Amino acid sequence: MMKKMMLIVVMLVLSCSLLMAAGAQENAKPVASVDGKTKISILRPGDQEKVEAFMAPAIAEFEKLNPDIEVEAIYESWGGWIQKYPTLFQAGTQPDVIFWWDNKQNDASARPHLVDLKPYLDQELVNKLPAAVWDLASIDEGKIYYVPSSIDIFTLMYNKDVFTAAGLDPNSPPKTWSELLKACEAITANTDVPALGVPAKTGMETLQEFMAHFITQATGKSMLGPNNEVQFNNAQGLAALQFIEKLWPHIQPSATDYGRGELRPMVRDGRIGMIIESAWAIPLFQSAYGEDLDKSPVGIATVPIQDGGIKATWAGTNGWIATRKETAEASAKLINFIMADEQLFAHHKAYGSFPITAYELSQPFYQYDFWQNASKTIQSYKLIGMIGKNSSTPAAYYSNLDEVWQQFLIGRINASQTLEMAVEAIERVNARQK
Repeated sequence: MMKKMMLIVVMLVLSCSLLMAAGAQENAKPVASVDGKTKISILRPGDQEKVEAFMAPAIAEFEKLNPDIEVEAIYESWGGWIQKYPTLFQAGTQPDVIFWWDNKQNDASARPHLVDLKPYLDQELVNKLPAAVWDLASIDEGKIYYVPSSIDIFTLMYNKDVFTAAGLDPNSPPKTWSELLKACEAITANTDVPALGVPAKTGMETLQEFMAHFITQATGKSMLGPNNEVQFNNAQGLAALQFIEKLWPHIQPSATDYGRGELRPMVRDGRIGMIIESAWAIPLFQSAYGEDLDKSPVGIATVPIQDGGIKATWAGTNGWIATRKETAEASAKLINFIMADEQLFAHHKAYGSFPITAYELSQPFYQYDFWQNASKTIQSYKLIGMIGKNSSTPAAYYSNLDEVWQQFLIGRINASQTLEMAVEAIERVNARQK
């Protein structure tokens, strides 16, 4: 009797669990309201106040032009989204339109949900984005699963007052690795501030991007090949690590406590000499000094390249994906709209993103030298993308390599040991994927 009662209880619990799961799936599906509108949701991760400033008016305008579509904006920080997205995709409760990463299109959580947008996109949109940007984002010839919206390349950002105090020319930032090291040495010797800020906070993926920048500059290749094979286990990769090792004495103390957000105000205020950063920092600087940073204490220049090496820079993009076939047409209409010239410019202006279209480059906001130099870099430098593009678990490379890079940063291993351990870390990830 007792066994029978236990069996009944187990069956009831299982039935309830299945009903709840089915309910979650059902709730995730697009539903038409009584007035016949298609309902879709959109997520652009980031600070809600900043996202809402351009997203709310954009959605209002879109709904006015498309009265048959109702759009719900979902707000979530980048950190929160990185933690949540695998669970949401697994449950089928992810937003319909998401601002995504180019290197996570093959992510096991997202890949089954991605919609080929090519049949729905305006050809004008396809044509206006630079070919180099599309190349960074493409994973399947003939199909478009992801529309790049912003491109991130590294620039050298520095405080001119710190340069002056160190005896350096504030109007002549370092152009090569050797000049970068000399600038670090001068700042360390002649001022009381750290020369170079390195974003090394655990779990933020930023230390990997700092390391990858120098490694890919030296090798001229992505760190991983088409089959996720290591492409930096060579003399060029070792040379990059040996150079980085020379920078470590000149970075901020307790580097693993700092992310990019902590370093930006430090260079703005002259509490650190230089950072290697993308456009994410520019709105903070402009809030202090106005749009024209050319006349501010903050200098923004092209990144130093290896002496005698190629003009190359780490690059990544964020862009838009659609995640449900049932709402693909409505989702694509929304993507077409937010990628229209005026809307894309509003998005980029809010975030200080680099201009990528001819329309943006014609706007007064982008006429300053620091913007134009960045645009020339995008057009003329070799852009080398983030790791993980061909992997179903791209985050695993970041987490495994992060442990190695941090050991290197705090001096527990040297450049040769770092190279060996980094290769082993990647091979462990590859072995698990087979």
